[in-house]
Amino acid sequence: SRSKVHAFVVTLLGGIMRWDIRRPEKRFADRFVLVAGHTAPLVYCTLPVLYEALRVKHRQTGDPRYAVPDAEHRALYWEDLIGFRRRGGLAGHAEMEGKTLFFKFNTGPSGHGSPAAAGEAMALKRAGAGEVKVYAFEGEGGLTAGASHETRNSAWGLGLDNLVYVVDWNDFGIDDHAVSSVVHGTPRDWFEPAGWRVSEARDGSDWAQVHAALFDCVHGDNPPGIPRMCFVKTRKGREYLKYDHQSHGSPHAQNCDLYWATKRPFAEKYGITFEGCDQAAPKDAAAFREQTLTNLRHVIEVLHRDQALVDYLADTLVRIGDSVPETMPAFRLQRKPGNPWRDPELTNFQGYPEGMWAKPGEKQPNRAALARWLSWANAWARRKYDRPLYLGMSADLAESTNLAGVAKDFGDWPGYGKYERNKNPEGVLLPQEITEFTNSGISAGIATVNLSTRPYEEWDGFGAACSTYGSFSYLKYGPMRLFSQLAQDTPLKVGNVLWIAGHSGPETADDSRTH
Repeated sequence: SRSKVHAFVVTLLGGIMRWDIRRPEKRFADRFVLVAGHTAPLVYCTLPVLYEALRVKHRQTGDPRYAVPDAEHRALYWEDLIGFRRRGGLAGHAEMEGKTLFFKFNTGPSGHGSPAAAGEAMALKRAGAGEVKVYAFEGEGGLTAGASHETRNSAWGLGLDNLVYVVDWNDFGIDDHAVSSVVHGTPRDWFEPAGWRVSEARDGSDWAQVHAALFDCVHGDNPPGIPRMCFVKTRKGREYLKYDHQSHGSPHAQNCDLYWATKRPFAEKYGITFEGCDQAAPKDAAAFREQTLTNLRHVIEVLHRDQALVDYLADTLVRIGDSVPETMPAFRLQRKPGNPWRDPELTNFQGYPEGMWAKPGEKQPNRAALARWLSWANAWARRKYDRPLYLGMSADLAESTNLAGVAKDFGDWPGYGKYERNKNPEGVLLPQEITEFTNSGISAGIATVNLSTRPYEEWDGFGAACSTYGSFSYLKYGPMRLFSQLAQDTPLKVGNVLWIAGHSGPETADDSRTH
């Protein structure tokens, strides 16, 4: 977490990310996916300072611009840190719920957030909101996961120029070997051959270098249809007095000498005295909790004493938040009024057209019914609402599993055809290769992008469908598990994903033993 601080703060406050800390549900705000979800403390230690500046400024002025709606349940304050990894408190990894709706996907398992970030970028782009960006923060260890390789290829193939990776290159994970001892090259070598545009800061702890690199990445000469990545070179464990692999997931013991040594520079700089400094932790749990709260209060009081900093933070957050647009001229989901997901015709099977049904005695595989329904659903939505319902993708098996129906005409009603980033950007069948895991994650990401003006009350976005052979379904499990968790916990409405096992057993003929 510590090595990512400069890149994270610059992204939030340096004219990089367009977001609104007061209203994380805004549909046209940039999205943040912490692919390296185990570094959630990075966010937990930053957002409370920003929220506190707004709280102080609102108390001082009464100006509603500084207010956070439903702050009790949505604002992450310094007092909430006492519940870190406690039941009902802040989760150990990133979760899109409650006070942490800043996160736009549940992450933690290595690489799992990569395809979800690409899915969110795809949903936004297909909806005509391509100027909304998705920022994906990751480290070089997570980039070695297969999903990361698949996502790099997919993002280029789908033309996701609104996907921005920010990579903390510190060269260490949990084990004691350097990543560079087993993985050749640099982040530039990993992304440029996949067609990405790359920017870099050789010193990831230098504010000017980091800002210049990120500004170039986001606002520089970016060709259309090309995803981009910015990497910063850092030292794992920066100023933690445990470095490289030794700092990963291994905090200092409570109130040990090294723990207090990491606090001393801050205390000396700002003239504060931490309670219990250089002493052992209280044995009584309640006393230790109170000591921790007291010391957190000492830290936040440093902000309270600096009115210029309070003003800067509060005013900057309001200015950035107010810059998020309410509408977009190219937005494609409101060309006709109404929300097709709330239309009873969609699920009234008794009212489906006759062409939906096979004739009595006619032999048809189940997958033919899937193709026909998907074809009807998108053609019906196009005819009535001038938009599709579902985006589909398959592991090079779209026709074989009949998922290709998602793009086809239904009788005289035209479908949308295959998506092609240059020739048919309104297509709905995404051209994916043998990437079951990433297809699953892209689908889950698509289904989290709620473009309703009332996202707490209703869902309005794209559903997703992905298919492969039944025996390869296990490759889809990880992202689906995270999406299921997210859907149960987030107060924002999310869409649905169709997880399709297209063939199994004897249906695969010569492949049946292995497939």
